[in-house]
Formats: sequence, structure tokens, C-alpha cells
Amino acid sequence: MKTKIMLFLSLLASLFTGYSQSKTTIEIKDNWYYLNGEKYFIKAIGYEIGARPGQHPYEDVRTDDLDLMKFDLKVIKEGGYNAIRTWSQFSEPQLKLVQNSGLKLIMGIAVAPDKDYGDPKFVKDCEDSVRKVMNYSKKYDCIITYLILNEPQTDHVYKVSGKAFVNLMKDLMTIIHKEHPGIPVTISANAMISDYIDENIFDVYAYNCYDHTEAQTATIGFKDYIKGLYELNGLKKPLITTEFGYSVSHHGFGRYGGNTIAQQTTGLISNYRDLLDAGAVGICPFYYADGWWKGGNATIHNPEQPEEWFGFWGYSDKNDKYGSPRPVWFALRDYMKALIISPKNKEIYTTNKIPLELYTDKETKKVVVKLNDKVLYSKNITKEGYFADQLALAPKGIEDMDLLFEFYNKDNKLIKTESILILDAEKPFELPKLSIEVTPDKDLNAGKIGSIKTNIETKENFKLIDDLRVSFNTHLGWEVGPQATVSIKDQLYKKTISTENFFAIPDNCWIVNASAGVTVQYGKFTFKIHDQKLIFRGDWAKEVGRK
Repeated sequence: MKTKIMLFLSLLASLFTGYSQSKTTIEIKDNWYYLNGEKYFIKAIGYEIGARPGQHPYEDVRTDDLDLMKFDLKVIKEGGYNAIRTWSQFSEPQLKLVQNSGLKLIMGIAVAPDKDYGDPKFVKDCEDSVRKVMNYSKKYDCIITYLILNEPQTDHVYKVSGKAFVNLMKDLMTIIHKEHPGIPVTISANAMISDYIDENIFDVYAYNCYDHTEAQTATIGFKDYIKGLYELNGLKKPLITTEFGYSVSHHGFGRYGGNTIAQQTTGLISNYRDLLDAGAVGICPFYYADGWWKGGNATIHNPEQPEEWFGFWGYSDKNDKYGSPRPVWFALRDYMKALIISPKNKEIYTTNKIPLELYTDKETKKVVVKLNDKVLYSKNITKEGYFADQLALAPKGIEDMDLLFEFYNKDNKLIKTESILILDAEKPFELPKLSIEVTPDKDLNAGKIGSIKTNIETKENFKLIDDLRVSFNTHLGWEVGPQATVSIKDQLYKKTISTENFFAIPDNCWIVNASAGVTVQYGKFTFKIHDQKLIFRGDWAKEVGRK
């Protein structure tokens, strides 16, 4: 009888709270999320409720919009996603919906990024706000990460001090760890302006990152740019990307707006591939549906405002509550059926056994890998989620290998194909190299003019196929600073190619990321050789920056 009473009380509690008593356990190890003991790849999407045409999610009186939210969550789950990412906290009724939907949640908590992090009143307001959220959020195990700040600006962190920034972050993390034990806490930093922040003060690394062909994305390339951030942090914790996307506004620049619907589709798939190759174990594109409010008038969809057109779903007019999907929605749904974690595209290997890692949905039942139209590997997949094995290759010398992956369902119907291009060799070999020397090399206070000396060591059979790109990223707001394109086609015969570029150092520039890179080709295989260096002004960033 006692057992029956306890079971009844448990069921009754779940009815009232919408919360399942079977807890999801989260563990961070081996640079992965483990949920209930299994490696878990986060296939998330950015999501805001209260952002329909005519609404402003952060200025209007916030309503729960539960019926619309229920519709959205159903659509998101059917789209192949297993999680959502928000910029501010959900209410408890909204959390109940997420819990019941089966989706996981990376939940933002609205801490203003532009306030004085050291002001005692602001600190107390933040603490009170976090505790208020924890009072109910700690009951829901759909939450797998908290984001306590979004895109702090370099100039602002400088003005309020790195120490104040770190102290506030640690303070809020301590509260969350105490109230909701076991849930990772981090910020959603912006990759282009937050590269100097040592993210090891957080539980996981998280970045908003955009392929706008500027600064490090121009010199290093999108994949290596994000991989480089991971390496700067020391590869000690999981990497998740909390924003990336392509706006289809009518006009824009550098891929920030002005993209066609077709470019949005191909761009998102290309970025997703690059982020997998960079080592991300959580990927969250930006975002579910257009936000008309971002241009200042929520009743008008401004064709000139890129921020209003990143959505995978759009709205026909101000009375359209449900919207309709763009082609990118279906393309990404199909792409996520089987994610190839390893081998990584455009990666160089020096072994005849390469790790095979996949993350598949429940529809995927078989994988076939072909090389030169011959079956190299074939295996049935017995469960959804993480899958690991090895590919046995036999390179002769150095070979560019175009591996064709095919995925099938239970009826042996092809549901996805993807090509992974690698360079493999039977033994280690030397690659061309690129290195830079930066002046000033330690402190920006040492001069008004900076220089980047680039040195390229060429190698036989490796062809330089592009201009040299050089960037002096000054971190002035969203401005990335000057760039240079240097033609080296007249020097390709040389064993060593050297160039130098000069840049003015603004007085209000507190950090520079100096970088340079060029594209190299071997057969069909292309890759970037590159280098970057961070130079600070004085020691202002010693509490938060890299030494």
C-alpha cells in the first residue's frame, strides 16, 4: 500500500508541475555533453516567443503565448532539433511546455550587457533576478545550460574593468550552481569581439559566430577561425556555437544581409559543416522565425534591416501568427538526420585508421562510405545518437581522398549523402607554413602605427591559389578594423615569400587581433595556412584575458 501511495503522489506531482520525476543527468567530460551517460550532440535552434509581427519580446508586457509556443515547439521537434536556445528566461508555464515537448533548453537569463558590472546595486539586481528564476527553473531538467550574458562589448568591459566582469560572472555562476546543481553555466560571447576572453572561467565555451568575410573569417577562414578560438581556450571544455546565420534582407554587405533564399540555404549547411569540423558539440543557428521588432517598428517588416530577416520561418503580413518555412528549414532538417563528427572535412591525416564518429536520428539505419565509387565501409546503425568506429584507409604517399557518405533508412532508401574531402598520408610530411610578426608585439601603448610582417614558406606540390589576406582587428564596437589584400602571384616561384603591411592604432583600441592567411591547394584538397596574435594595451585585461 505504501508503494502505491508513493506512486500516486509522484504521478500527482507530475500532473501539477508538468515535470517528470525521471531526472536527466548531465555530465561534462571528454569535451562532450553526456546526458544519462550517453554522448549528446546539441542540435538546437535560436527561439524567441513574443516576437511575432507587432510584438516586441523585451519591451511589451510579456505574455506566455502558450498556444503559439506549443505550435512552435512541435514544429521545431519535427524539424529534427533536440533543443532550443533563448536570450532571456522562460516563465514557469513556458518551461512546463518545453519539458513536456521533450526538447532540451539552453536558457538565457536577461543580464544587461551594457551596465556597470561593478556597481553594487546592479550586482544585487542581477543576483535577485537570477535567484527569482532559480526558484522555479531548478525544477526542470529540460534545461541543459544557462547563458547569463550575451555579447559583452570590448570597450565596455575595459571601462568597467575585467575584474568587475569576472567577479559578476563568478557570482552569478555560484548562485546557479548552488540552486540548480549540475547544470553548466556560460555566456554567449561574440567570436569576433570576445576572442580575448579566457572562457575557462565558465563551464563550457559558447560563441555567436558569423561568416561575414571580414577580419579573421577573411584571413583564417570560418572553420579555422572557430577552431582557433577553441584552441586559444586550451581545448579543455565542450564548444557550443550559440548563433550563426544568413539574413535574406533585400540589402546588406559582407554576407550580413542581402543574401538570396538559396544562399541562406547553402550558407547554413556550409557553416554547419565548418562548425562540426571546428570541434563544436552543440550547434545553434540563428534563428527560428523573423523578428520584425528589430528595426524599431514591430508592425513593419523592414526590407533594409538585416536583423529582421535571419529567420528560417517568415510571416506574410502583420496578421500572420504562424508563418511559413523557407527552404533552409527543410535542408537543415535533412542534413541533421546524420551528422558526421569524424572524419572532418578539409582535415589532414597521417594515419591509415581514421576515427568514424556519427550522430544520427532514429530514421537512420545504415551508413555506407565510398572511395572512388567503391564501398570502403558499410554498417547497420542500431540506435539513434552517437556512433563510433574506424575507417581503414591505405594512402600511397600523400592522397586527396573524396569520401562519399550515404545514409539509409529501414527500407534501404537513401535519405542523405555528404562528401568529406580529406588529405591522408602514410607518414607525416611537411606543409607550407605562414607566420606573422606584429609590431608592437606586447603593448599597444608602444606606438601609433602597427605592422604585420608575413612570412610564407612554400613547399613543392602545394600551390598557393589565392591572394594573401591580412587583418588588423581593432575591436571598436562591431567594426573589425582595417584589412589588406596582397597579391603574391609574382612570388610563387620563391621558397620564402615575405610582405609587410602597416596600420594605424586608434587611441581607443584596447586590443588587436592581428592575423594573416592564404589558401593552399593539393589536388582537389584546399586548406588555409594562417597565423594570429593578440596584442593588448597595457594590462587592463589581465583578469579576463589571455596571458
